[in-house]
Amino acid sequence: MTTDIGVDAPGPGVVTVARVDASRAWRRFTTDAGGDGWMLLSDRLRDPAIVDAWYQAELAGTGRGHRDLAGALIVYRFSGSLAELIVGPLLEQRRTLLLAPDVLSLRLADGARIDAMSVSSPVVAVLPDDPDAGQPGTQVVDDESGLRTAAVDGMVAVFEPLADAVRARAPFGLRGMWGTLADHLADVALRRARDRGEDGEAAWALATALSDELAARQPLLRARPQRQQVTCAAGSALFSTKGTCCLIYKTNMPVDGGRSAQPWIDADACTSCPLRGPDDREQRLVRYLTAQRG
Repeated sequence: MTTDIGVDAPGPGVVTVARVDASRAWRRFTTDAGGDGWMLLSDRLRDPAIVDAWYQAELAGTGRGHRDLAGALIVYRFSGSLAELIVGPLLEQRRTLLLAPDVLSLRLADGARIDAMSVSSPVVAVLPDDPDAGQPGTQVVDDESGLRTAAVDGMVAVFEPLADAVRARAPFGLRGMWGTLADHLADVALRRARDRGEDGEAAWALATALSDELAARQPLLRARPQRQQVTCAAGSALFSTKGTCCLIYKTNMPVDGGRSAQPWIDADACTSCPLRGPDDREQRLVRYLTAQRG
């Protein structure tokens, strides 16, 4: 069954992206990469000088001279944006955008942060019972497994060339890059479920299924996020502990910081960092949950 769409009505892919954008105020998602600063991912990766400049901007900025951190930051920022674009539609719309390097554009802000992503002429995979099934710009798949496969196809298509380009410049391993992507899939799924007051178990199951299929395609994906249930006076919620450290603790650590990084890990590592002790992480999550729920 299809719905009637007016001549000027946005297509299913445009609507899908707009819904993701409406849910993330600080990172923009669009289908119209107009204006300065936009560049297709394929064009960005095709020119070594552009990738070099991207890496050098991270190295001189948040990376603070740490070559491994500069590489990790590019991957971290890209993975976070990509996970929003993949997980949001799957979890909340039961559809997925078909991604490739020649339809995905990035716009970088100061400090090499990705402040926006754009999908040009977006095509969306939908289920047979989707109201837009059969409309132009849709590809009908049989079931939820087909949606996840289409999502993983897109993730591999855009993430693999980026990871290879970063690895050629930075001493941050490919295992860490694929692990970072898996961490973001879990984090985004659980955060979206918490924000909407929905079942964390269903979100965790989706993230796990995506990571399972991703790992089947990419054997370098070994470190995986772990679930962490937090229960306190403010209530209960499901979080994930990362399987891979993003190295952000190094941003305030001197390049010749000495033998032990522990003081900087204690001060600056993410709450979900695998380098934090479980008691420390639990206490931080309890404080966060308490603050969130007033």
